[in-house]
Amino acid sequence: MAIFIKDVLLNGETTSILIENDTITGIGKNLSMPVSGVSPNKKDNLTVIDGKGKGKAVLPTFANMHTHAAMTLFRGYGDDHPLEEWLNEWIWPAERNLDEDIIYWGTRLACLEMIKSGTTLFNDMYFFTDAASRAVADSGIRAMIGFTGFDFFNPETAEKMKKDISEWYNNLGHSSTQSSIIPVVAPHAPYTVSGDTLVWLADFAAERNLHYHIHMSETESEVANSMKQYGMRPYTRLAKLGILDKMSSRFIGAHSLHLEEEEIKLLGDHHASVVHNPNSNLKLGSGYKFMYQELRDAGVNVTLGTDGCSSSNNLDMLEATKTMALLQKGWRGDPTTMPAKEALKVASLNGFRFAGINAGKVEAGAVADLLLIDLDNIGFIPNNDTLSNYIYSSHSEAIVTVICNGQPLMQNRQVEDEDLIKREARRVAKKLLQK
Repeated sequence: MAIFIKDVLLNGETTSILIENDTITGIGKNLSMPVSGVSPNKKDNLTVIDGKGKGKAVLPTFANMHTHAAMTLFRGYGDDHPLEEWLNEWIWPAERNLDEDIIYWGTRLACLEMIKSGTTLFNDMYFFTDAASRAVADSGIRAMIGFTGFDFFNPETAEKMKKDISEWYNNLGHSSTQSSIIPVVAPHAPYTVSGDTLVWLADFAAERNLHYHIHMSETESEVANSMKQYGMRPYTRLAKLGILDKMSSRFIGAHSLHLEEEEIKLLGDHHASVVHNPNSNLKLGSGYKFMYQELRDAGVNVTLGTDGCSSSNNLDMLEATKTMALLQKGWRGDPTTMPAKEALKVASLNGFRFAGINAGKVEAGAVADLLLIDLDNIGFIPNNDTLSNYIYSSHSEAIVTVICNGQPLMQNRQVEDEDLIKREARRVAKKLLQK
């Protein structure tokens, strides 16, 4: 299959882009439209998208590096409560109702929302991973699907978790969804999973070259409890357990909000990644002084996420990107901190880099994960600076086309099966939230 994007704005210049299969193979003002698609030459193998001169601009898609996709069904449920109360009295009781049907349609709804807001890769941490994987494959985007575990320091629960994750991984080779799924080990957090199990999971992941995704240092109370129980901060403890050594660049710590210099150095020395979740952190009152510059300068790969819709209420990475940039400027008192170009890199390129995918950039040879924005949208008038307008003034409704892995998933803001997904999501939400 081939896609020819004709006369589109890229970095302020009108150009054309050729995509063949999953790769951008050509960019240039004088690029000729193919007579037909890739070999074998058939006209129905070619899709032409008209950029209309300066009517549309092309940008890389987003990589949402921390979410709980099926929690779209919790949107607006239990809002405005402290984190511990919200988890213990609202979320965890309702999650006892989860089943494959609920997870499938909750994840389809998440994928729909992400496609419509320009995301083509997400890093998920939730339950019923087979159902979530099917939803991702049916939606056409890609995901890092994390097998989430809690053992609550119970040896019997830990043994069952180990057995379940081994079976899950062994079954992946027989799954028809494998091409769109990157399997990930995803223990919930150091305060819900014992040290022995955290180490076992790191060994399991290291032997199979898997990524390791875990909540870290989200709240001040979490850090204080770690100091009280173990005499050390959460990341120092993970380092002592050998987990950072084993995982290195395949480690990603969600939130990582309350850090000290020693922990930042540990993460940098291990070439690890972290995920900033600004909207979730603000809504749950977890904090706002994310140490972006310090992490970046230490060599940490900083990425961006929305968290789940239960805490951020949406999966809109454009909104999260703006919030992230404004927070950095605000708490540091420096308007030059995190300019729009750098914010987009965090929200796109850095996430794809963690996943090992050559995307997050619009250049020949990169994987074709692209989006087109409508410059007639009010957020771009006047269009003094396209990227600045995109990050600071526009909304995701300006995104009209989304291409993932060389396949168009949204054109003219139309996504396949949208009405069906909304209807089924409403149905399963009633099952989930019943008392």
